[in-house]
Order: sequence, then structure tokens, then C-alpha cells
Amino acid sequence: MLTAKLRIAQSDCTLANFDENLVRHCTLTEEAIRDGADAIVFPELSLTGYNVQDAAQDIAMHIEDARLAPLRELSRKITIICGSIELSEDYGVYNSALMFEEGEGKSIHRKIYLPTYGMFEELRYFSAGQQINAVNSKRLGRIGVAICEDFWHVSVPYLLAHQGAKLLLVLMSSPLRLSPGSGNPAIVTQWQTIASTYAFLFSSYVACVNRVGNEDSFTYWGNSSLTGPDGNVIGAAPLFQPHILDTVLDFAEIKRTRLHSSHFLDEDLRLIAAELNDIIVQRPQ
Repeated sequence: MLTAKLRIAQSDCTLANFDENLVRHCTLTEEAIRDGADAIVFPELSLTGYNVQDAAQDIAMHIEDARLAPLRELSRKITIICGSIELSEDYGVYNSALMFEEGEGKSIHRKIYLPTYGMFEELRYFSAGQQINAVNSKRLGRIGVAICEDFWHVSVPYLLAHQGAKLLLVLMSSPLRLSPGSGNPAIVTQWQTIASTYAFLFSSYVACVNRVGNEDSFTYWGNSSLTGPDGNVIGAAPLFQPHILDTVLDFAEIKRTRLHSSHFLDEDLRLIAAELNDIIVQRPQ
């Protein structure tokens, strides 16, 4: 695989209205198919909205649920990655990213780090994911998927990259946090810094897919982006507006970047594992 066309759907959604959100997903996916995209990716909890609170248990569904059949069918022609409230086989309720491909639900990433500070209270309504796994996509190659707060913990992209992911996707529902001063809000600059840093350190593509719109007291700021393996931003969507961002992943750029600088390839995983084990053993209980 030399290149792939990735469409980033910076979109809004309707809180707790799965049917309306599904129609929007299908419409945008059909347009992406007509335009020749290989994959389309949506923001965090794009099928449900973010502040579902106690309704999470009622909305949760398994990846094989019949209601998701339209996305499975469309995935015969395009890879679809979207956010939903997932019900596991043992009835755990998760903030998850679902990947549909070749007519099937191919993979699930369950959000690991559930924020409970400031305006956030996810741990009240969701179970925390326990696995970090890169996955193979027919149209995107080997990818790693994370959800919003996961990307504020370097261990998640670190492990995904060292499992072979050449594209790191982070689905976001990042709300605006007011701060003094002019220019971009601090949270926007912070996310840009994170994406560029990981892309450069891991010599990989990083795609940030943030939502827009208003939900209760939250305002989501968008500015979705694709950052190249050299840490430079390739394309970015505007602030606060729904937007379709078409990007091209040129995997030869990863080869070029890693041959130019081997800092990622030189990482000593055995040393890291040994030192982490010592920290865990020596940490007081």
C-alpha cells in the first residue's frame, strides 16, 4: 500500500438520538464513497452525543447490533471508523471507537482514560478499556486508534506505534475551555502540540478528529487535522464549523522520515520494560 485517501468528517451530532446520527453518518459515508475516499473517520461518540449521562446504559449496543447494519453494508466499499456507546459481551458499557470494514465490525477500541476532573465525569457512566492494540485495515494499513483523553497519556500512542501503527487516529469530543488572552484558545494549541510531538517522535501520521456544535453547556471547537511523520501539519479544518477534510496518506513519507532519523527505531523496548517493572515492584502500596 503506497497511499490512502482519508476523509475526516468534522461533524456535529444530536444528543441521545441514534437514528438521526446514523442517517448523518450514512449520508456522509455515501458522499465519501462517491468521492473516492478509502476511509472516513468520525469524532468521539459521534453516533450518540457526549453528555448522555444515565442514558448510556439504554443507548449502548454491541458492534453486531442490527441497528448498525447500514454502516456494515457501506463498509464493503469504504472503511468506517466512528464513535459509539458499546455494550460488551459481559454487559460492560464503554465509550468506544468502532471500525467497520468489508461488511463487518472489524475492531473496537475502548477508551482507557476516562476523565473525571473539571467538567468531565465519564467514570460515572463508562467502564475503562483495558487493551491497547494496533489493528490491520485493508485500506489504511496498520493503524492505532485512541479516544480523546487517551492521547494525553504518552503510553497509548507509544505502544500503538511500537505495535506497527503508521497512522494514529484520535477521535475527540474536546470542549472549549475559556482562558484569558487573545489568539487560539489554550486547548487548541495544546492539542496541536500533542499531535505534532507524537507524529515527530514516532515518525507516524497523526489524525485528530474533533467534533463541533453545542451540547448542554459544552461547545466543541473542531480544528481536526492530519499531521505528517515529520511533525508538520498537512491539513486542518476550521474552528467551530462542520467541515469535510480530505487528506492523502503517503506511506513513502514514513520510510523517508525514518531513514532520515532513526530515533523511533532506536528505542530500546527491553530497557523500558525492565525499568517499568522495577518501578511497579518498588512503588509503595
